[in-house]
Amino acid sequence: MGGTGEESALAGMMGPVLDKLASLVEKYTELKNVRKKMEQLRKELIAINLALEKHAAMESPDAQAKAWAAEMRELAYDLEDSIDLFTHHVDHEPPDTTTGVKRFFLRMIRKLKKLHYRHRFAQEIKELHDLANESYRRRKRYRIEEGGSSISHAEIDPRLQALYVEVEKLVGIQGPSQEIIGRLVGENPPAERQRVVAIVGSGGSGKTTLAKQVYEKIRGQFSCAAFVSVSQKPNMISLLWEFLSQIGSHGGDLGLMAIGSRSEKQLIDSLRSHLKNQRNDFHCFTNLLIGIVVIDDVWTKSAWETIQCALPNNGHTSKVIMTTRINSVGQFSCTSDEGFIYQMKPLSRNDSEKLFLKRTLCDEDEFPVQLEGIKDEIIEKCDGLPLAIVTLASMIATKPRTEEEWERALNSIHSMHEKDSGLEVIDKILSLSYSDLPHNMRNCLLYLSTFPEDHMIYKDILVWRWIAEGFITEKQGFTLEQVAESYFYEFVNRSLVQPITLRSRYETRGEGGCRVHDIVLNFLISRSTEENFLTMLYGQGVPSSDQRIRRLSVWDNPEHALAVSRATMNLSHLRSVSICNVGGWTMPPVLDLPVLRVLDLEGCRDLRIVDPDCILSLFHLRYLGFCSASGVVLPDQIGNLHKLQTIDLSGTGVTQLPESIVRLKRLMHLIGQRLIMPDGFGNMESLQELGTIDCWKCSINFGEDLALLSRLRVLRVTFIGLETSDVETRKKSLMSSLCKLGGNNLRHVTINDHVGGGDCFVDSWYPPPRLLQKFIHISQYFSRFPKWISSCLCDLTHLDIKVEKMEQEYLRILEDLPAIRSLYLFVKQVSEDGLIISRGAFRCLSRFEFCNIDGPGLIFEGGMRMLEWLRLGFDADKAQSTYGSLEVGIHHLSSLKHIVLIVWMISEGGNDPVEEAVKSVISGLKMLPNSPTLDIRFRRRSRLAGTE
Repeated sequence: MGGTGEESALAGMMGPVLDKLASLVEKYTELKNVRKKMEQLRKELIAINLALEKHAAMESPDAQAKAWAAEMRELAYDLEDSIDLFTHHVDHEPPDTTTGVKRFFLRMIRKLKKLHYRHRFAQEIKELHDLANESYRRRKRYRIEEGGSSISHAEIDPRLQALYVEVEKLVGIQGPSQEIIGRLVGENPPAERQRVVAIVGSGGSGKTTLAKQVYEKIRGQFSCAAFVSVSQKPNMISLLWEFLSQIGSHGGDLGLMAIGSRSEKQLIDSLRSHLKNQRNDFHCFTNLLIGIVVIDDVWTKSAWETIQCALPNNGHTSKVIMTTRINSVGQFSCTSDEGFIYQMKPLSRNDSEKLFLKRTLCDEDEFPVQLEGIKDEIIEKCDGLPLAIVTLASMIATKPRTEEEWERALNSIHSMHEKDSGLEVIDKILSLSYSDLPHNMRNCLLYLSTFPEDHMIYKDILVWRWIAEGFITEKQGFTLEQVAESYFYEFVNRSLVQPITLRSRYETRGEGGCRVHDIVLNFLISRSTEENFLTMLYGQGVPSSDQRIRRLSVWDNPEHALAVSRATMNLSHLRSVSICNVGGWTMPPVLDLPVLRVLDLEGCRDLRIVDPDCILSLFHLRYLGFCSASGVVLPDQIGNLHKLQTIDLSGTGVTQLPESIVRLKRLMHLIGQRLIMPDGFGNMESLQELGTIDCWKCSINFGEDLALLSRLRVLRVTFIGLETSDVETRKKSLMSSLCKLGGNNLRHVTINDHVGGGDCFVDSWYPPPRLLQKFIHISQYFSRFPKWISSCLCDLTHLDIKVEKMEQEYLRILEDLPAIRSLYLFVKQVSEDGLIISRGAFRCLSRFEFCNIDGPGLIFEGGMRMLEWLRLGFDADKAQSTYGSLEVGIHHLSSLKHIVLIVWMISEGGNDPVEEAVKSVISGLKMLPNSPTLDIRFRRRSRLAGTE
């Protein structure tokens, strides 16, 4: 099960330090004495790292083990800082612009400085080696490796209370349980019922409680039943034995055998045999179904596969409910048509209050008025998570009903150091998820504590900052960004963060992001504080000057931001600083932050940068974020920050970039709106994401520079301005560069075209961009369907275009796109006989918009099993005349969750027959399996101009 996060995260943190040491040993072969010390230190750290991994597996490391791990953490930080500073001073050569005698003396001074830095580094390595040596000897001397709790005890499974909760205490479970029961044993014909239902949700969301209630309600309909819990590291023999005992298989001497006397295969064979016999014995003579089995808390696909071997598929007469907090495991269990995934939802505000009142034994009518505000704040903090509500309410129920006591309980949620014993169950459940993460992902999860409560976090910003912090290591065949994105999606998969769609910073449809549940965030803040991973200044005092701060986060707090300006804290070891949403903050003229990697000033209003050159001293800076800040000024010599990877100017109004920016050879992401790129930006060879660039104001030869960016993956451009004679030249220049980039790494293109026609983008893209995943063309209609869009675009997942006329043959081309997930089509005309989406088309499509305001739109024959979001715009009169009905086949789309219809018509005054006909057709859509939300908007023909 993994131990505390401190040792676990640290075990993963040693990796980068060991890699840097190894690189240094190879590079500086001439430093014989230092090289020997570095090799010794590296061997020492390898041994320490192995010990740390052993500690990470301890259930309850004691204070001695924790103190030793904390010491190793600081040692690793100091060593990495020392290496980074040394390599900068020795490797960095400033531009040599002098001549003659002056050049000679400057070179001599540099050589002397390098000797000084080498001598100082050698001394630091010796001191760190001595510290590591002494620490390792002390670990052996005091046998810290045996530092786990010496008291043998069995920990209480936090799921137990969910298994034995009284029905009268349950809230908000009636609807979900009825839906699952309907899926398993409802009124539908047996062939339409599900065999497997996977209940998926985060820890504490009520999965076990829901599964238990469904199990108890329907177990009487089955000849045998079992409810078994798997856990993180299951003993499969014990689990299968428990399974056998519950379904009543005690034939022969099975009941007298020791658990270890049978192998997994023997137990699986016994289970299969018993369940098959049940079918023969009961199904032919009674109305009973064969078996109902609940497999609770499955963590891995391999565990599910083993259990599934014991469950013969007796058609639809055997039923399985499984619960998991891992989305991919739930999907894996429901790969066939016999499976259904039930995604847990948070309790509504009303149900949350009911549950809180039940658990505090308070009557709603007699609830103390003076406690209403505190009650509401606690419920809001729990955000519909049943475990959090039950835990806090149960804790409060034992205390006097006074404001002071309830305020103390509320504050315990925020407490990062002292937790009420009643909150331990929450900590335990979240620790399970945290400990199950690979070592290299734990720092990435802890980093989420940088952001305040309820903050909407853009995925891209999070990924770029992980990379800048050095949390992401390369994998063969993948970029750093791809590896980091896989971590993000794994957190979503494990229900540790909640995925959301955010307002786009780039004038497109929306961006991916996440938010962190308050309870999870408090857990992460607690862990971050325990291991000095992050210092968040939020309501507490400023840290003492002797505390080493590695990462600092200040949000919405001008007083603490001022303390940073005045350097009242020890910031010399700072790696990351976020000062966000603070008005009028003055950036200090001198920034003595030698190891700073991340500087984030998001949302700082009226930012006062007295001397823009102050940031030029941050020679290790990799991430510079000004998102939505005002008063931003970039230094003219920003090109001197050679390690910069990301510059985020989105929402700042900054458009003109310093000419020196083209010297940033390591810059991977340059983000903003209407950026005017200086000539020579083609030298920025590492750029992977660029935009939005203003093609109207850049040099007319901008396309030549653009074509040189062979690593570019994401490009956003805009044409805004008056149409002039060179507009076609500029568009052709862009198209020429796209043809070259399309054969390299280009994945995502957004063209915001407000000037002239877009026909140069229709036929000229050759060869087709085979790696393209996303194409968005805003504003202008293509006069014809683009030739380069064909089934050869195997990776295209998102397409957003406007076309003058859509023929059936073009629709067939789109249907053949194998990976398309989001499709947005705006057309002026369709074929005379309309458009039909054929049965079985668009197997991967989840979002679809088709807007044909002057035409009949299209109809669906069926299929599109993944489609969840649909938006259609059409003329009702033309749809009626073309298709003979307003029934467009939406009832075939069984997975829909959201439907938006925009219907144009000629107004008939009062009870419009067309409007009534549309409403009549749409009313039946509420019976679709997911009960989709319906949004119908009627537009009168006379109001067409200026509408959507």
